[in-house]
Order: sequence, then C-alpha cells, then structure tokens
Amino acid sequence: MLYKNKVKKMSEKYKNPALTVDIAVFTIIDKELKILLIKRKNPPFQDKWAIPGGFVDYEEEIITAAKRELEEETGVKNLSVEQVHTFGKVGRDPRGRTVSVVYLAVADSSGIKINAGSDAKQAEWFNARNLPELAFDHDEIVDFTLNALIQKLENTPVIKHLLPEKFLISEIQEVYENILNEKFDSERFEPEIIKTGLLKKLEGDKYSFKENVKFAGKFNKLLLGVT
Repeated sequence: MLYKNKVKKMSEKYKNPALTVDIAVFTIIDKELKILLIKRKNPPFQDKWAIPGGFVDYEEEIITAAKRELEEETGVKNLSVEQVHTFGKVGRDPRGRTVSVVYLAVADSSGIKINAGSDAKQAEWFNARNLPELAFDHDEIVDFTLNALIQKLENTPVIKHLLPEKFLISEIQEVYENILNEKFDSERFEPEIIKTGLLKKLEGDKYSFKENVKFAGKFNKLLLGVT
C-alpha cells in the first residue's frame, strides 16, 4: 500500500508530456527547393498548413511512428528519414504539453504520389522559402531542418535521392545551387565537390556517390565565389 501511494503521488507530481513526431520532407521541383505540408482537418489550427506528424503510440518505436504518420497523412512511404532535433517548448501545443521528435528526409518527387488522408485535408509541395502561416511551432521546425539540410551538404551524400545513379558535375551543382539558393562558378565548383571525397569517377564525365560514405571532407561554398 505504501508503494502504491508513493507511485500515485509521483504520477500526480510528475505529469508526463505527450510524445509526437514531425517529418520535414524536402525535394526539388522546377529548380526550387520544396517541402511537403498538410492542411489540418481538425482543431487545433484547423485549415492551417503544417508539417506531417502526430502522436506516438505507447508500444510504438519513434521512427516507426514518424513513417506511419507520414504515410497516413500524405500517402508517402518508404523514405529514409533521419532524426535531427527535439522541440519541446512549453505552450507549443494548445492541447497540452507535447514534445516532438523531428525527422528530416530528402526525396525525388517524381517517384512520389501524394494522397492526403487521416487528419490531413490536403497535402502539397510548397516553396521552402515562401511558406504560408504554419500551425504550432512549425515555422521554427522548417527553419531548423532547412539549416540541417544545408549543413549536411558540406560532408554527406544527403542529396543522393535527388540525382540519378550516374550524374554530371553540372547536375550536382544545380542541386546544390537550388538548396543553397545561390549560383556558383562552375570551374571552381568541380574541384571543391571532388575534394570532399563523396564522389566516385565513372566513365566519361559521369560520377556517382561512393557507397557507405557517412562523413567526408568539408564542402566549403565560401571558396567557390558566388555569382
């Protein structure tokens, strides 16, 4: 009885926040960096745009919840996602105390069929730098994940899903320019990207990403000269 009373007092004193997930999915369409948003069907923030996401079930792995919510709300599945941050500011959700684990994904939109479902009224791609008013603290999440994506360009093959298996230096330069929103001198870009060690030289002018490269030399855009 003493133990049960102690547990009851602890549960009353230490109220647990609800755990949620949010998934920022980026792509490039018509040479613009886009992010996938859903229009909320239900309160709070009904009819506001938001990043796909939702609550983690009690017996569910967090990454499983992220992939489930993304598929339920947008129809998008089988993406490689990476956990990048946790958002838990008090008051971020009017329903109560929530902590959200945020995931980042980069995808080729040509192979994705969007189909809004669950508590999402619509699902659409938006220019990542020109967004409508977002629900909750999702403007902060977009800013954070966009910066995380830019940082990953420095030394990881994060954009490999945006390129064919074999590509030209000019093709990877275009992807970098679209994400960074800058133009580079092509003669200076090529040696800088090769120096990272991310690329494997193929026949002719073609390259591919090396397999199992998780960290490479730093890509320094400051050395390229912005045009």
